[in-house]
Amino acid sequence: MPIKRKLMVIVMATTTAALIVAGAGVVWFDSLVFRDYLQRDLSVLGRIIADASAAALAFDDPKTAAETLAALQARTHLRSACIYRIEGPLFASYARSGEAVKCPQAAPADRVRWTPDELMVARTIRLQDRELGTLAFFYDLDEIGRRRNSYSAIVLCVLVASGFLAFLLSSRLRAVIATPIAQLVNATSAVSRTKDYSIRARKLSADELGVLADAVNDMLAGIQSRDRELREALADREQALNDARNARDSLATTLASIGDAVISTDAEGRILFLNPVAESLMRWPAAEAVGKPIEDVFRIVNEYTRETVESPVRRVLREGAIVGLANSTMLLARDGTEIPIDDSGAPIRDRDGTILGTVLVFRDVTARRRAEETSHLLAAIVESSDEAIISANLNGIVMSWNRGAERIFGYSAEEMIGRSISVMAPPGRVDEMIAILARIRSGERIEELQTLRRARHGGLVNVSLTVSPLRDASGAVVGVSKIARDITERVRSAERLALLNADLQRSNQRLASSNEDLERFAFIASHDLQEPLRMITTYSQLLARNYPDALDGNAGMCVRNIMESAQRMRELIADLLAYTEITARQDEPVEAVDLNGVVEKAMQNLKASIDETGAVVTCDPLPSLTAREAHFLPLFQNLIGNAIKYRGEQPPRIHISARDVEGQLQFSVKDNGIGIDPQYHERIFVAFKRLHGKKIPGTGIGLAICQRVLERYGGRIWVESQVGEGATFLFTLPDMAAQKARRA
Repeated sequence: MPIKRKLMVIVMATTTAALIVAGAGVVWFDSLVFRDYLQRDLSVLGRIIADASAAALAFDDPKTAAETLAALQARTHLRSACIYRIEGPLFASYARSGEAVKCPQAAPADRVRWTPDELMVARTIRLQDRELGTLAFFYDLDEIGRRRNSYSAIVLCVLVASGFLAFLLSSRLRAVIATPIAQLVNATSAVSRTKDYSIRARKLSADELGVLADAVNDMLAGIQSRDRELREALADREQALNDARNARDSLATTLASIGDAVISTDAEGRILFLNPVAESLMRWPAAEAVGKPIEDVFRIVNEYTRETVESPVRRVLREGAIVGLANSTMLLARDGTEIPIDDSGAPIRDRDGTILGTVLVFRDVTARRRAEETSHLLAAIVESSDEAIISANLNGIVMSWNRGAERIFGYSAEEMIGRSISVMAPPGRVDEMIAILARIRSGERIEELQTLRRARHGGLVNVSLTVSPLRDASGAVVGVSKIARDITERVRSAERLALLNADLQRSNQRLASSNEDLERFAFIASHDLQEPLRMITTYSQLLARNYPDALDGNAGMCVRNIMESAQRMRELIADLLAYTEITARQDEPVEAVDLNGVVEKAMQNLKASIDETGAVVTCDPLPSLTAREAHFLPLFQNLIGNAIKYRGEQPPRIHISARDVEGQLQFSVKDNGIGIDPQYHERIFVAFKRLHGKKIPGTGIGLAICQRVLERYGGRIWVESQVGEGATFLFTLPDMAAQKARRA
């Protein structure tokens, strides 16, 4: 509903409610007043008639009394009047024209009585303080109803007229509020539709709506400014990406020649690359380290507590930010050598911000630590340090400045001592320096803070800061000690390594495409082998059938071996085709597959073996899946067929079931066969690996097909068995219905 209509509804509802309440009050009050008036009027009339009738009662003259009552015919609403003797019998009566006399049997008491239909007034007739009888009036109340209806009609007319007047006034005046709001709505709608933030709402008044228009215009101005800044930032980012792509070709050489050790990992924390320096420090050849979890190769402990320190790679993957190690971290090399290191880890992201892996840059800080320990005793060593070592008071005024600071920042000691350290703050970093001084005043020590500082030539330097409080003899904080290390090259190397890993990711995708081509080739090659095998089988059968007498014992055996080998080769090729088809044509459409029907078809295919061995196959109700039936038919057929094939002395008993386990469907195929030694539980899923040689027929690829089917659908398969105790093959599949329900 538009706001102008809402205003109209509010005004009309308020006006109507007020008029209804007022009118009802007037009608109700008039009814009360009129009832009181009517009672007093009839009481006075009763006293007058009673006095006039006293003589008639005294002289026992009913006719005169009736004439006196007849005077009441002027009161049209007076139904009847009755005069009773003092003893109680009726003396005289009056009835309204056209109505019968209705007087009670006994004289009523001296009182006034209201009923829903009439008003009764009874008065005692006296003559000189002597009671002669009783007078009773019976008055109908139709007059009150007609009066109430008349007043109600008047109130209704007033209500209609007032409502019409209120409607006219509100129709004229609602524009005072609705028009400014409509202006705001039109302006905001135009901005939303056109994305043109230069549109402004017109201010029509100086009230709250005018203030709202000003606020909307200010907001649009701010959005317009931020939109312009965002476009400029995006253009700068695109330019930076182009520059980074141009520098990508030199990244491999840079990583090989960089002085720091560099390791890159994937998003799971497995090593993808390490440079020669990392190989040397960790005593791990790259060929052996690649593919291992970072914790297996990069082992670090606290120098003093000897407790294992969490890998920076795990922190980067968890927090998504650059992290560093504490100064007391020791690297445990493969040969047991302990090397103190510091490092920084950074996430490798794609263009969408998704973390693809991490880059870890670290160095042997043995020499630096020795220099730091000696620096507490010899100021000369501090002065010759490659790192910037600076001291300042609590106001940020520089008190000492070594050669390392000169080399990194370009300012000489004479230029900086006595000046504020804030001269090196890049734009937007002044508050950071103020915050560091505040933390130092509280006695806090800041380690390995990576930030930016401005050098004398105006360029920005990536530095790693360690800031410590300086205390006097009483322990009070009197100054600041700052060690700054130039990590510009390391940061750039990390960025270049991130680009290299992105290239590596694309190479992996190309390799996956090559694997698909290889599978397609295997499928075609296997298919083409069928024809020569069919010819070998056919001609061998013809030779055995047409020339049985010409083949002696050895020749007949050779022909039979040829036929059996050709048949086995055809079975192997058929299984190989089935194996390659599992992962081929990933884009083929899927359908709803009832696994109960799949098991039935598998049992029909194995009917001869089931009848021959007396096998009993039972199956619980199985769910339906969105998949390809051609994949799950060989899965169940191989598992049931293996249970029949590797049977014990008793007839095979096979049971198939399914249940929900932690959001996945877990199936089991249990038998009472010969069982499998636990040491072969993994080997049996390798293609062409068989445990029983030629004693039991088979190609050795059936379980590999089962495993490949489940891997395609995101599941896995394993076996639980002991020799002589049967086997239970279990496999899992994602429960897509349960996952959809949880997401909903």
